[in-house]
Amino acid sequence: MREFHQQFLDWVSTQVELNRLVHGNARRAPQEWAMIAGTHMGHLLEAVLQDDPERIQKELLHVAAPLLELHCELQRRAVEERQLALAF
Repeated sequence: MREFHQQFLDWVSTQVELNRLVHGNARRAPQEWAMIAGTHMGHLLEAVLQDDPERIQKELLHVAAPLLELHCELQRRAVEERQLALAF
């Protein structure tokens, strides 16, 4: 089971890289990452209802990648806030 977890995490990381190649490296607000993930969640639900395994896999990655980006952005903001607080 652990190998499946690692494989999925590797695929998500690859999807993040692909997204950045296509859409650029600009930072986005947490709200934007959440909206991107939410849009793809709708696509995922549609794929599940249509029982389309290939689309399900694709949309899983399209949901997980922006969620990972959201998590990273929140972590960056927390670090920046701590650094700002220490500067004063």
